[in-house]
Amino acid sequence: MTLSPHGDFAHGAETALPGLDLAALRKALLAQAREHGLEVLRDDGASLAIATAYGRCRLIVEAGAARAEVDSPRADWLFALKEALSEHASAIDPAAAQRLRWSDAAPEGGRPPNFQLAEILSAAPLCRDFLRVTARAEDLSAYGDDAIHFRLVLPPPGDPAPEWPRIGPGGATIWPKGAKALHRPVYTARRVDAARGELTFDLFVHEGGRASAWARSVAAGARVGLAGPGGGGVPRTRRIALYADETGYPAVARILEALPPDATGHAVLSAAGAAPSSYPLPTHPGVRLRWLAQGSATRLARIAIAERSDDPARSLWFAAEKAGAQMLRDWCRANGVDLRDHHVAAYWTRDESKRGNRT
Repeated sequence: MTLSPHGDFAHGAETALPGLDLAALRKALLAQAREHGLEVLRDDGASLAIATAYGRCRLIVEAGAARAEVDSPRADWLFALKEALSEHASAIDPAAAQRLRWSDAAPEGGRPPNFQLAEILSAAPLCRDFLRVTARAEDLSAYGDDAIHFRLVLPPPGDPAPEWPRIGPGGATIWPKGAKALHRPVYTARRVDAARGELTFDLFVHEGGRASAWARSVAAGARVGLAGPGGGGVPRTRRIALYADETGYPAVARILEALPPDATGHAVLSAAGAAPSSYPLPTHPGVRLRWLAQGSATRLARIAIAERSDDPARSLWFAAEKAGAQMLRDWCRANGVDLRDHHVAAYWTRDESKRGNRT
């Protein structure tokens, strides 16, 4: 099935959009495209087409009826596209979102294809502000350099019989609510051994964080969920400028390991305590590290902007607090920097209860 005017993908699905406010959905999709630097392939009133890292999404109006179509090179990425569109629809009109029926919907009540259960093998201090957690998962074959993030799915504290997500009647994921609601922070897969089924991630410890409290007390054998992989991948570049606070260190480490030996660039890293941080970052012969004490939420962004003006050819990679990420995105758009070629992400917000890597 061909769902895109810009080529064929192996996987596709569609759903009617009965009763949904199409103007509001279109506005939400365009806002997301602007925020993340996604390419708008078509926007002519009757059709909206947006390209993402996972594939393409379209809204189409024909003969007074509206539908959404998504297509992707991978089945798990296709599911992520459907989930994203369903979440937008639910934010606009929860009742209308429940009427969505994807053409490739899996049997109701089954497990979402991008979700699996995992067993904690260990959780131990890595350095002053990080814990290293290793889990054994069911299938890590999809966890590669093109998508290095995942959601850690934690049950409510003390719940002996948690409820895990399931497929609803329309093909979208139904997440438990109320007292059974699951906590779903985003982390970087620091190391993946698909043959052994082991995933390792580093958790930034901070006061008041639910995941921090969990990691400090979790015992080997505890069961958690993993959703993904997703998010950005390792940049394919030989010239790079990296900017991150503590929440981005594991991703920076992953990138430094994966960059080609002849790559050049620099990394500006901020830390709340005395710099440099004790986090074990790998070395790269062509990438210089510069440490600075953590300042305002936008300090890293201002440094990135100043250095971008001096050296506009480098690939830009930024991960820090939301206000800084937004400042940098706004500057990029105002100065003709195509965000599709760079990575600018908010890894946390000033709401300390949400801080983590990533949340």
